[in-house]
Amino acid sequence: MDPGSHSVAFPRRWWYPVARSTELGRKPLAVTLMDTPLAVFRDAAGVPAVVLDRCGHRNYPLSLGRVTGDGLLQCGYHGWSYDGAGQCLRVPGLRQVRTQSTWHVPAHRCVEQDGFVWAWGEPDAEPTRSPYSLPVVDGRGAGETVFRCDLDSTLRASLENALDVPHTAFLHGGLFRGKTRNTITAVRRPIEGGVEVQYLGEPAGMGPLRLPETSSRTFDHWDRFLLPSIAQIEYAVEGWFRVVNTLVQLPLSPFRTRAWFVVRFSSPLPAPVVQTVVQLQGRRILRQDANALARQTERTRSLGGERYASTELDLLGTAIWRLLNHAERAERTNGSDLPPASVSERRVVFEA
Repeated sequence: MDPGSHSVAFPRRWWYPVARSTELGRKPLAVTLMDTPLAVFRDAAGVPAVVLDRCGHRNYPLSLGRVTGDGLLQCGYHGWSYDGAGQCLRVPGLRQVRTQSTWHVPAHRCVEQDGFVWAWGEPDAEPTRSPYSLPVVDGRGAGETVFRCDLDSTLRASLENALDVPHTAFLHGGLFRGKTRNTITAVRRPIEGGVEVQYLGEPAGMGPLRLPETSSRTFDHWDRFLLPSIAQIEYAVEGWFRVVNTLVQLPLSPFRTRAWFVVRFSSPLPAPVVQTVVQLQGRRILRQDANALARQTERTRSLGGERYASTELDLLGTAIWRLLNHAERAERTNGSDLPPASVSERRVVFEA
C-alpha cells in the first residue's frame, strides 16, 4: 500500500523525450523538464542539442534567439552565441572570447532516435545507458500514428492511468470495453528496467465490436512500465492484428506531463483506415482520461498531497511508485545503501 502522502519522484539519470524530430527546424524550441527551462536546437550539421534556456550574460531566454549559419545558438538580447555543449564561443564586440565557466550554460547530452529528441536528465553529465527503443511493428497493413497531449497530472499518475485496466469499464464504459463483464487473469512480472502485466482470457474486440474472425478468441495483451517515463500497451490476435501504443512522456513540472502516443500497428485493413479509427477513438478516450487526471490533480493539490489506498488490483500503480522512488533514492545515495529495485511476481483474477 502506498504511503499517505509523498513528493513527486523525479530520477534524473535517465533519458527523457523533449521534442519530436519534426518539431525542430531553423528556430530553437523552448521546453521544460520538471520546471527547468531548456532550449532545443539543431546545429549546422543538423545534430540536436539541449541547453539550459538562459544566456549566461543577462539570463535572457536563449529559445527567443536564433540559430546562426554556423550552427550556434545566438541570444536575441546581446548576441552571445553558444555551441551544443553550452560553451560561449562568440560575444559581439569582443575580439577574443576567453573560456570562462561563468559564461558556460549547462547542457544536456541528447540523441535522436525513433523520431524523438531525447535529453539526459542530469546536465553536464555522461549518460550511463541508451534511450528506450520503440518496438517495430511490421507486416500486412503496418502503419503508425502519433498524437500529443499535455496533461494536468504528475508523471506517476499519468503512467498509472495509461496502464490501469480496472478504470476502463467505468470511465470509458462502452468506448473501450463492452458492457459484458469478463473474468480476466493478470500476471505481473519484473522486466529489465521496469515491470509488465500480462492479461489472460480477455475476449478479442474493442468496446461493442466483436468481429467474426475473433469471436471465439482472446487477446494477447500486455501492459508495461519502463523507467523513467514509458508506458506501453500491446494488444494482438496472432495471425490477425497487432497494435502497440507507446506513451513517451515528459514531466514538464511536478503536476504537468506531456505525453506522445505512438501507436504502431499491423492488420488486414488498409493503414489509413486504421489510422483514422485510432485517432478518433484514441482522442475520445484521451479526453476522458485527461479530464479525470485534471480532477484528480486538483483534489490532490487542495489536500496537500496524495492519499491513496490500494488493493491487489492496483498491480502497476504501486509498482510504478516503487520503481520511480527507488531510482530517485539511488541517485541521492549513489545506490550505496539500497538493494536492487525489484517488483514481485503476482497473479490476480478479476472482472472487467
